[in-house]
Amino acid sequence: GTSGSCITMSTAHKPTFTPAHGSSNQGGNRMQAGSKQYSSRDLPSHTKMKVRQPGQNAPEDVRSRDYREELEERERRHRHSKDDRHRPNREEQLKIDDDRKKEVEERPHFADLDADNDDDDSDDDDDDEDDTAELMRELEKIKKERAEEKARKEREQEEIAEKERQDAILKGNPLLNAGDIADS
Repeated sequence: GTSGSCITMSTAHKPTFTPAHGSSNQGGNRMQAGSKQYSSRDLPSHTKMKVRQPGQNAPEDVRSRDYREELEERERRHRHSKDDRHRPNREEQLKIDDDRKKEVEERPHFADLDADNDDDDSDDDDDDEDDTAELMRELEKIKKERAEEKARKEREQEEIAEKERQDAILKGNPLLNAGDIADS
């Protein structure tokens, strides 16, 4: 029967006669000579220190340097270059002033244009030329407005087409439309 008789177990629970000890003779009951092989990681490495060569901030180089003077010189150069960036030199300033004077001189004097000149004899020819010039300016203004309106409409059409294209791309992706399919 099954009561108290022969219960079989694995052999993993049995003790060993020579238990493992941490030593050069790993592996339990081996009694042969140790291996003559060894790993490259066991070899001594980095046995010499590197020293700095001249020009690599070696101690001899550092002792002879005046750091305070070097720092002050760099700061002076920086301040000088910073000042040069913000202030134009004398020649450039004179050129800028001349350009500004020319701009002021070339501007139309609106006070002179609006003044009623009673001493001028106005001819019909002059009035016709003025009217023609004014009409041409008005025509150019209308053409410009129409061109801007046309460009604006074209941009709107392109935006609508781009939006439709994006919608078509998104609807063509079954992964993005998975929620829509599940609802229907």
